Amino acid sequence: MQAIRNQLLIVFVLSLTLVGCFSGNSAENSLAGLNSNNIKRLVNLYFTYQQQNNWEGPEDEEAFKAFIREYSPRKLERIGIDPAKTDELFVNERDGEPFQIRYGVKGSMMGCSKPVVFESVGIDGKKMIGFLDNSEREVGQSEFDDLWQGGADGEEAARDRDNS
Repeated sequence: MQAIRNQLLIVFVLSLTLVGCFSGNSAENSLAGLNSNNIKRLVNLYFTYQQQNNWEGPEDEEAFKAFIREYSPRKLERIGIDPAKTDELFVNERDGEPFQIRYGVKGSMMGCSKPVVFESVGIDGKKMIGFLDNSEREVGQSEFDDLWQGGADGEEAARDRDNS
């Protein structure tokens, strides 16, 4: 009976040790998950730009890149960006092409789901789009064109798609 108690105690202590080892980085893991690809990284940096600029998006690529270059190198590293290679952020990992970005998009402190980062080529006729609510969605050319022109935000486009 004592041997069983000792074994249970060892299992319990090992379990606590393992839980402690894996839960210590949960904030870092969550941050990494929110920034798992360049679309998400750019969307989050776009949103950060808006927060610091009265909810206005950057007026053009030059302004956005300047903002990113001046951003905290430590914070960039935490979201998976090498501060010395910020231009690589503007290239899509899926198709190897530069992103199309809608500049000057108005955000809101209440949140919004407007699309801002777009794959320029995509794969098999589908293109990924990054929205300000940190979602991303793969769409066909027709929906892409509508979203690129600013005809609908992410919520409106999803409702329209579900109702057709």
